[in-house]
Amino acid sequence: MKIGVVGAGAVGSYYGGLLARAGSEVTFLLRRDWEAVIRRGLWIDDQGKESFHLYPVRGFRRTEEMGSCGIVLIALKATAREALRDLLPPLLQPGTVLVAMQNGLGNEEWLAEVFPNHPILGGIVFGCLIRTAPGRVQNVGFGKIELGAYAGAGEFLLREVALRFERAGVPCSVVEDLEAARWRKLAWNIPFNGVSVAAGGCDVQEILRDAELRRFAAGLMEEVAAVAEKRELPLPEDWTERMMADTAQMGAYRPSTLVDFLAGRPIEVEAIWGEPLRRAQKMGVPTPLLQAIYALLRSLDRRSGVRREITPS
Repeated sequence: MKIGVVGAGAVGSYYGGLLARAGSEVTFLLRRDWEAVIRRGLWIDDQGKESFHLYPVRGFRRTEEMGSCGIVLIALKATAREALRDLLPPLLQPGTVLVAMQNGLGNEEWLAEVFPNHPILGGIVFGCLIRTAPGRVQNVGFGKIELGAYAGAGEFLLREVALRFERAGVPCSVVEDLEAARWRKLAWNIPFNGVSVAAGGCDVQEILRDAELRRFAAGLMEEVAAVAEKRELPLPEDWTERMMADTAQMGAYRPSTLVDFLAGRPIEVEAIWGEPLRRAQKMGVPTPLLQAIYALLRSLDRRSGVRREITPS
């Protein structure tokens, strides 16, 4: 079952590289890194493990060149979701499994609406992955995946895909409730991705060391927990403490949203902050901190977009 990777940044390159090393046939959609990867391959630096070099790499600039796939890993940012309307069809065959490895809410729903005849899984990534250079990815901590079914995917298919990750050395657990798992991840993404940008470019270590920023992050976590509980998807009682402890192990890690913002790229405002806020408002759950950080990030992203438009290419 050939695997296609759409969105070969840090996430797509890391997991696609591990799957290819384990023997799966993996093809990558490569755009900005195509020349470097074709010439030199992919380098994966995994903290606490030996680095490995994948060469040659089956990388292409267009999905039309990749051929149909049995599994497609979608690691494209949610901000580029509309591009999937054109990117995915050349990869599809009857029964192609779409695995949404994106942050935030609404990605699986969108795929189910646009590609209704394909089984859809959600892959929730818990990893500190950094693209350090063209064709080079570093994992500075964790790396596990939680995999859940959204639409058209039975238990056998779900476990088959999970087993492929496990055989590639990726800790992969199957979750019964994908939405609950998404809210657990949001309890980290909403505070730490958001505060890192809104506070002027802080890494997670700086957030934890600053008493006010840490309190703000904890408050956001508590709001996420309140929304999840209202949806009858309660987080574990010690979730905030566990997330804080895990974050302390990351060192001076810059979340992906901060990396994108500093590079002048769009940030996933709607998927990570906007959609959870809208769902909270529909249920009548007060989330003043989430509303505040959403407004700040949306404004910052819009201003960054204006700069992108007026900056000559």
